[in-house]
Amino acid sequence: MHGVIISNLKKYVIEKLGDPAWDSLCEKAGMPGKAFIPISMYPDSDLDDLVAAAVEVTGQDRDAILQDFGAWVIPPLMKMYRSFIPDDWDASTFLQNVDERIHERVVRMKDENARPPHINVTQLSAGVLSVEYQSHRDMGALALGCVYGVAEYYGEKATLMEQSNGPGTHRTYTVRLSAGSGVKGHQEAI
Repeated sequence: MHGVIISNLKKYVIEKLGDPAWDSLCEKAGMPGKAFIPISMYPDSDLDDLVAAAVEVTGQDRDAILQDFGAWVIPPLMKMYRSFIPDDWDASTFLQNVDERIHERVVRMKDENARPPHINVTQLSAGVLSVEYQSHRDMGALALGCVYGVAEYYGEKATLMEQSNGPGTHRTYTVRLSAGSGVKGHQEAI
């Protein structure tokens, strides 16, 4: 797992629950005092264990936490990787190019042996996208949250129309993008 994700999870937890909450989650996850450096790579189990601890502490559903964090993390990631993103893109263009032109490039830049999730986004009709998530990780809800965050970043709104679960952790989401209304397209957790 890329350290930038876990280090942003720390910021998210502190913003939502306060400073002591992060130390508590690390303790519950069996990682007391562990530091996560944004430019480093960590075992996937570190993120899994921290999210499991957040579920235990908050009583929230795992997917709700991942989805909310996915939406929350987009602005800091967009700021960090702005040089990879053409100025004339909108949410649809960004999502249709994120896997090949951004995600793979950024992850492989840090670790050429990394196995990032494959996120295939295709336009089904005007404003309607199919978002396919395939990974050895079970983080489809994080990907869906990122879709909501990207839409909001571009002043749009994403609405989940349909979700289907394929074999293993394969997820497909059908999402409609529309002009922003000021209402987030995800339910806030934590």
